[in-house]
Amino acid sequence: MPFDNTAAMSERTLWTRPMLLRLMALKRQGMADRDILDTMQEEFGEPRFLGEITAELVLLRNGPNAGLWNFEMEERVKQLYNQGMNSKDITTELFHEYAKPDKWQETYRKIQQMKLQGRIA
Repeated sequence: MPFDNTAAMSERTLWTRPMLLRLMALKRQGMADRDILDTMQEEFGEPRFLGEITAELVLLRNGPNAGLWNFEMEERVKQLYNQGMNSKDITTELFHEYAKPDKWQETYRKIQQMKLQGRIA
């Protein structure tokens, strides 16, 4: 029987702007991911898994593909995100409307960038 990660996916952290800023500050201070996890749990009560710290740092370091996005698409991301859609559903909508992006991770990176810029909550 294949592994069912549905429960794990539903427990993923919803990163807020203050959490992302703190994560980046702790990493700049040279803290190990395990220590960052402990500090974040003390301050925010999440994330629950060490892998989330590592994955988020990789996504933030790589950032979205700047050549892919335009103002209209960014506004659409903002609108759909504020309606409560997740990055996978937003990607589906964007792909139907603009034929890009083709990966949900790209949309996720854009959402996180927009959070850091204070353009979405």
